[in-house]
Amino acid sequence: MRDRMAGWDVRTAGTNAGPHLRLYVSEELHYCHQQAAELLGMGREALRLVPTDEAYRMQLNALQEMIAADRATGDKPIGVIASAGTIGTGAVDPIPALRELTRAEGLWLHVDGAYGAFAAIAPSAPPELRAMAEADSIACDPHKWLFAPIDAGVTLVREPGLLERSFAFHAAYLHHDREADARVDLAELSPENSRRARGLKVWASLLAYGADGYREMIEQNIQIAAHLERLVEETDDLVLAAPRGLSIVCWRVEPPGIQGEALEALQHRVIEELQRSGIAMVSNARLKGGGTAIRACVVNFRTGEEDVEAVAAASAEIGRKLAAGP
Repeated sequence: MRDRMAGWDVRTAGTNAGPHLRLYVSEELHYCHQQAAELLGMGREALRLVPTDEAYRMQLNALQEMIAADRATGDKPIGVIASAGTIGTGAVDPIPALRELTRAEGLWLHVDGAYGAFAAIAPSAPPELRAMAEADSIACDPHKWLFAPIDAGVTLVREPGLLERSFAFHAAYLHHDREADARVDLAELSPENSRRARGLKVWASLLAYGADGYREMIEQNIQIAAHLERLVEETDDLVLAAPRGLSIVCWRVEPPGIQGEALEALQHRVIEELQRSGIAMVSNARLKGGGTAIRACVVNFRTGEEDVEAVAAASAEIGRKLAAGP
């Protein structure tokens, strides 16, 4: 994206001279985008955080205004990063509308589908996910929703030749006759040189389960999360903290008679106790205007209704006990 849209030539000195580059991403971004901007020599200030709506989806009007404002000051917008399942709530940005906007503005559309991209095959997944097919690039992690072992990550790029332009190096001791040898040299497609065969475990899993098997497992995860969402709404002292996105549910424990800083501290104590007791490995989510929430992300094909029922019941019970004091 950087090289194509900004006209950078990574083999030429002084490539970062010129206008400040700008990338637009939801304020619900994953920190990896800030990290990537720094590694690419653009600096984290290149990222412009776009406000989200009540469902934690990127606001198109705000995005358009930010692009226009940056161009007016001489900056150079180069791309938009859409979220296909945000880290906090699993929200899916309006990808079809973002595709139209980026085409009209002449920008690159990248989709962060690390968590949610593979849900596109599930019947109940948001239809916006299928618009990823029109993106310029997509990131997705088989070690999340394809249940593969850790560190299996995938980047899909519409124009694969762009990868070689940015990453390929040619040396006399690495002679490769491209015309005579049609094999793909992965070292020319990314910053890595030596690497393990990460693709093997993904390929084996695809052979074992196929699209139908994964469709069933991912759909089951989404339905289990929907069951947890209903339990939260039906359980005393539990309050849904954000709309469920894909298989992520966020809630708060709010027993009567406790509020303010004590109520905020209670959320952290409930999370710690759920983990310490071995009931569930939940995490926290910091939601705008709503403080800390307990976050459950269902991405295990072994998770069943009885598991989330235990989590809902335990979080309410632990909250009441902690609120009552010693």
